[in-house]
Amino acid sequence: MAMTISPIEGRDATPAEAQGVPRSRTSSSRRGGRLQEFIEQAMCYATLPRHAHKPNFRIVRVRDRKYREHYLWILDGKQRIGLVNKAFGEIELFRFYPPADGAHVEYKMPEIYTWITLRGARICIVPQGGPGLRGKLTYPCAGGESLRISYSEDMPGDMRLRHEFALRFDPVLGYVLDCDYDLAMVEPQKFEYANILAGGLADSRDDRKRFQKCIWARRDGRICYMYQNPLSMMQWFDPKWKDMPAGGFVGWVAERDMNPFLEIVKSTPTTFETCIEWYDQHVIAKPPTRKSADGFYHITATYRLLSLPLPLAKELEDAARTMLPVDSRKCRQRIGFRQGMVNDFEAPVPAGTMWNGCLWEKCARLDEKIGRSRTHSLRLQGPAMARPILGGVPLMVDRGQRYRFAAWVRTRGATCKGVFIRVNEVIWSWDDIHASHSSKCLMGDNEWTRLEVEFEPKVWNPIAVPCLVVDGEGTAWFDDIELVEVPK
Repeated sequence: MAMTISPIEGRDATPAEAQGVPRSRTSSSRRGGRLQEFIEQAMCYATLPRHAHKPNFRIVRVRDRKYREHYLWILDGKQRIGLVNKAFGEIELFRFYPPADGAHVEYKMPEIYTWITLRGARICIVPQGGPGLRGKLTYPCAGGESLRISYSEDMPGDMRLRHEFALRFDPVLGYVLDCDYDLAMVEPQKFEYANILAGGLADSRDDRKRFQKCIWARRDGRICYMYQNPLSMMQWFDPKWKDMPAGGFVGWVAERDMNPFLEIVKSTPTTFETCIEWYDQHVIAKPPTRKSADGFYHITATYRLLSLPLPLAKELEDAARTMLPVDSRKCRQRIGFRQGMVNDFEAPVPAGTMWNGCLWEKCARLDEKIGRSRTHSLRLQGPAMARPILGGVPLMVDRGQRYRFAAWVRTRGATCKGVFIRVNEVIWSWDDIHASHSSKCLMGDNEWTRLEVEFEPKVWNPIAVPCLVVDGEGTAWFDDIELVEVPK
């Protein structure tokens, strides 16, 4: 049975209060929303450890020569706990508690900083409007028990943005980042005011993927969940599914060290959408309907970034019972691809479960009568090229490791340069190709023939983009496709 969250006003005493734990010991200086209500009503709440920690926050520049212009460490004492990334316009928290027993955990900048190498959870300083910061970033309070960061920007279209961040320490929840957002505009429009992403969330390698279940509060108050699956991305569902109530939240469970959530304390009417590639959550304000006294329309929001201790995360996970509506007819039309295994296309992408893969472009059609190993394959009518980039995780590979991309191919009437397979190495854009590796070509009519190419990535933290190519007229069928790691 689906669980609903009680209203914030007029609630009963929490289990912790009933057992004599004062609310002031665990409540933040800023009241949270419905997630805070759930936390204080949780069965495990009274037994959670209270951390007697007095933070000493500082901001210092990253010393690495290629990073020092755009990156700043967030320190608690001598411990690096986060990063201000001016190049991307983000704030990342590596951890939400100090290391146990005073230990020191070293964090180093990766060879190339991308979302692939994200260590913790991050939110955006300027979620909508492009990467990087074009406004003014200041630190009104850059030390001691509280750390404040302020950003302001005059944006195109006569819009003025103010975004404030305050880092503090909560005895139960650890590091909490309180955020205030205000965007003034002449003409009302929807605008993304927050975005949350966690490291490993969109990793295509099963042994490195994290945060496989997304949980959020629906407009009607129900706690919902969805597994990370390209069929369950929050893109096209109706408002009762993706509109967030006042005090709503969205985040991921359940991991031992970190379960990050973005909780809205108050805001103008808000909805959210899931990125089809990285699975980050875009928190979007709907267009305001009234002007303020200053003659502008305003989008305002107060929200916070926090992490749930594992017992709380598990209890929240158990409370989330409602699944996304899935149209089984559409599922059959979405052809999937997974890294590290042979893809024979005999079964559709399973809806409503964890599925760590991506989807082929629509020009690759499922043929349910012709197959090599059994009865299904992918069919391309030339000239055409298909890539698994329609939705789902990017396929991540490592520099220095060796990989094989292979497929069994059947052709009829292949002309021009024929039929072949290719894999491109990219970092961000699918068309920003750093290296390309192609197999031999098949011409004319061929029964099932194995094509393969082995490669070692040339760039740091690359993404592999497999391509099925019919370079000319003709038809080709592809089956038993694999992108796997092989010994050198």
